[in-house]
Amino acid sequence: QLVFFGLSNQLVVSFKEENTVAFKHLFLKGYSGTDEDDYSCSIYTQQDAYDSIFYVINQYRHLKNISLGTLGYEHEESGLKICKQQYKRGTMLPSNDTLNIDVSTET
Repeated sequence: QLVFFGLSNQLVVSFKEENTVAFKHLFLKGYSGTDEDDYSCSIYTQQDAYDSIFYVINQYRHLKNISLGTLGYEHEESGLKICKQQYKRGTMLPSNDTLNIDVSTET
């Protein structure tokens, strides 16, 4: 029974690892297939962040056409939703690393 449990658990772990790699290849822009210290991509600018988000959205929209497996979402009103919430105003004084943030948020 212990051996069966171990084998079953091994299959679950392998499934998770293989799916993680597949999703990285599908959704991470410029993913090379190698992770250094478990970091798979870097974003340095605001434009890089937007490009990565738009890449994910585009890949998600074409998921049925590009994936080899049974990945896809076909139900009505399901799918990808992006919600951005941020402070209305904020300033930073680089001279002394002081943040001045208006705590009001907008979505």
